[in-house]
Amino acid sequence: MQGRRALVATHVLDEPVGFAMTEQLGRIEWLCELSVHPIHGRRGIGAALVEAVARAARGRGCDRIGLSTFRAVPFNAPFYARHGFFEMPLDRAESLLVRRFRDEVPADVDPAERVLMIKML
Repeated sequence: MQGRRALVATHVLDEPVGFAMTEQLGRIEWLCELSVHPIHGRRGIGAALVEAVARAARGRGCDRIGLSTFRAVPFNAPFYARHGFFEMPLDRAESLLVRRFRDEVPADVDPAERVLMIKML
C-alpha cells in the first residue's frame, strides 16, 4: 500500500473548489474521498476530478478505480454510475476490496446502505 495522494481542482483565481483523495491498493486506485464545494457543483468539476484520477491511476499501472459510497444519495452512487462505475457485489469482490469496504462503513450505518463500486481503466 502506498501513501495517499490528493488532486485539487481550482477556480480561475487559483482558489481550491474541489479535491479527490486516493490511495493505491495493488493495481486498484482507491478513491477515498471526492468533494466539490457546493457553490461550484453541477459544473463538471467532479467528473473532471474522476477523469484526472483515472489518468493518474493508469499512469501508475492500475487497472481499476474502487470506492465505497452511499447507495441512494443522488450525488453518491448515481453520480459514479453516470461516470462508468458499476456495483461490485461483496460476494464477488476480492478480499482486499471487501476489507476496505467494511473498514469504511461507519459504526452507526447499516452496510446495506453502502455500495462497493468499480470503474475499469
